[in-house]
Amino acid sequence: MTHRLLALATALVFALAYAPNANAQRRAAASGEWSAVQALSPGQKIIVRTKDGDRLTGTFDSASDTRIDFTDDGKRVSLTRESIGLVQLNRGKSRLNGALIGAGIGGAGGFGFGAWVHSYGDFNSSVIYGPGLLGAGIGAGIGAALGKGNKNETIYEAP
Repeated sequence: MTHRLLALATALVFALAYAPNANAQRRAAASGEWSAVQALSPGQKIIVRTKDGDRLTGTFDSASDTRIDFTDDGKRVSLTRESIGLVQLNRGKSRLNGALIGAGIGGAGGFGFGAWVHSYGDFNSSVIYGPGLLGAGIGAGIGAALGKGNKNETIYEAP
């Protein structure tokens, strides 16, 4: 029975860690529409990835048909449209993803610890479930506090 619980907890951790991200659906829907970049409001936080592989973050200033202007760490940056591979809106970190992953890791660790203790003594099954639930709660709290990944929304991707 302890092997089944350990296998179940491990499967839960991997399922949560490798769950498809909602941003993947948004990214698939995003097209090469430069008008979406031009429609941004000044002051919005953006992430720009160039075709050379550079990643720049800053606040949006303006965009024309051929270029984008934004401020990165107090420096004004101007890039041509041809050099840009991707433009995203920075929406912050995802606390829900962090909480789910933290709960999975903490729960798996707690169940594993409980199963280990159970195998060395004559204890009832609450010795397995108690640490698992406690670990899941602690892991969810830590994961929500740290956040996991981000909630960036792709608004332009070069064709």
